[in-house]
Amino acid sequence: MSSQQGDRRRGRGRLLLMAVLALGGAAIVAVAVATGGLRLWNSGKSVSSDERSAQERCESDVTQRLASPSTAGLADVRTETSSLDIDGLDLFSLTTSEPLKGVDKVRITVLNVSGVVNAQSEVGSTIQDRFDCRAYFVDGSLAHTLVVFDHAH
Repeated sequence: MSSQQGDRRRGRGRLLLMAVLALGGAAIVAVAVATGGLRLWNSGKSVSSDERSAQERCESDVTQRLASPSTAGLADVRTETSSLDIDGLDLFSLTTSEPLKGVDKVRITVLNVSGVVNAQSEVGSTIQDRFDCRAYFVDGSLAHTLVVFDHAH
């Protein structure tokens, strides 16, 4: 009888250990997904050098336009291919920006970098604002960026 009780206790102990390990593993995966440490939805997508350079330049341009650049934090940053809008959004850059002025439109490609910036204002309060940044490439080289905020800075 005591041999059977010992086997049951060992069996329950193993079952309890497996349950604790499974719960611990599930908690680690949940934290990794929640913090972006485990990007299951992006696992097959690699970031091109154009996307990387557009994002880096746009992030720099966004923070430089703030009252307190050192306090800036960017979130939800996305980089997407965009079409050239010669009659609207891109008209200003195409007609006034020296690197783009007079360039044949078929040579220009555009990546749009968007996100949210959090930073301190001139009076010390924290602001949160959406931004869009148009990164213009001429023949594959980054030539110009245009930053547009939802609010004036």
